Amino acid sequence: MPGATRSEPDRLMGMAPFAAIVRLAAPTTIVMVVAAVSNVVYTYFVSRLGVEAIGAVSLVFPVSILAITTMVGGIGAGASSAMARALGAERQSAAAALAGQALVLSGVIGLAFGLGMQVAAPPLFRLMGASGAVHASASRFARVLFGGAVITFVGGMLDSVMRGEGNVRVPAIWSTTSLVLQMACTPLFMFTFHWGLVGAALAMLTCQLIATVPRALWVLGGRALVRPAFRLPRFTLAPVREILRVGVPAALSMSITNVGLMALTAVVTRLGDADLAAFGLGTRLDFLLMSFAYGVGAAVLTLVGMATGARRQDRVRAFVTRASAIAAVLLAVPGLLFCWRPALWFGLFTDDPGIHAVGAQYFRMIGPSYPFLGVSMVIGFAFQGLGRATIPLAWMFLRVVGVLAAAITCTRGLGLGERAVFTSIGVGNVASAVAMVALFLVTERRLRVAAPAPLVAGELASTGIP
Repeated sequence: MPGATRSEPDRLMGMAPFAAIVRLAAPTTIVMVVAAVSNVVYTYFVSRLGVEAIGAVSLVFPVSILAITTMVGGIGAGASSAMARALGAERQSAAAALAGQALVLSGVIGLAFGLGMQVAAPPLFRLMGASGAVHASASRFARVLFGGAVITFVGGMLDSVMRGEGNVRVPAIWSTTSLVLQMACTPLFMFTFHWGLVGAALAMLTCQLIATVPRALWVLGGRALVRPAFRLPRFTLAPVREILRVGVPAALSMSITNVGLMALTAVVTRLGDADLAAFGLGTRLDFLLMSFAYGVGAAVLTLVGMATGARRQDRVRAFVTRASAIAAVLLAVPGLLFCWRPALWFGLFTDDPGIHAVGAQYFRMIGPSYPFLGVSMVIGFAFQGLGRATIPLAWMFLRVVGVLAAAITCTRGLGLGERAVFTSIGVGNVASAVAMVALFLVTERRLRVAAPAPLVAGELASTGIP
């Protein structure tokens, strides 16, 4: 079966870099467009419950993003990277072992996180500055949403396993199905069944579960390139160590980003309810737009991983430069549009003049920096594909600490308002892109000279996995 195993990696490595990126990025990006529409619809229905509900979801949103990006973008990225490098090196048995342990790991983490948030949600939101009805609504919403985290995490890991082997079509089909179902079920659960904000969480989990079943049947039923191996010739945790070697730094990097967002949310919360609502709606659009860069970045992770496994360093820079250009263009257009007309976004959810005034400042300070943030994301994924996730982790820590320190100094020390906070974020985005590009060029040049053997092969070879 070597020919079947190598068919997709060979096809991707033989294509022009731009074509290979588009082949892998287009389905995921289409899903992200649907996700953007779904999130707008979701936020719209929540906004019908009033400013209190918007505030509650604004508090839960960064925690939710932290959990999902840590698992899917962190541990899931580690699994995709390790599998791509294994397949690039023609080690299908190693890829199967990686897939099996990745799925078990996602289930364990999902259960632990869901149980932990039942206790941690109320004190966490109180620490973020919430009180009264907003605090109660946020706690109730979070307990339901995170109670089903195992569904979200396992579904995301199934997608990561498939992306690692170059299959983006099946994840795209079922992700789109889930999102479309959510748009239909959210108003049904919220208003027809009179479940309110809790209904929004239940609708999301129900639709995710429906779409996870066919993913599992595809991967576990032998239709994928790699069938996960849950029982190995001899017991070893080498596959999970290889996943975590990239996944933990990637997860920490995303966790630091989202903890920084939570801290910034706490800073803005103390400026007033209108500031919190505007910041929450603004960051929601940020993450919708960044999801487009995620589609390109996920493609780069797989391609760079396969090229690294096959020792094709000549392909790495070509993939990264073209993907960075695509991400910058994708984000520049909406960034400039909402900078010019911020009401196009905020007007979808509220007529409150205070929210609109703060929101206008948000987009005018941050909107022009969106292309730079997109480039940073692509470079971060490229580092993961190389198996060098600690480098962007170190820079991300410095960036988040710097932006947060500037925001706190401006608001508490100098008595400035939201404009200073938003300016700090925008400057941080630009500085991040410049630093990440410089770090990647240095790292890639060193790897090109050294041309090391794929790490995943050496790590798993000692375990008896062929």
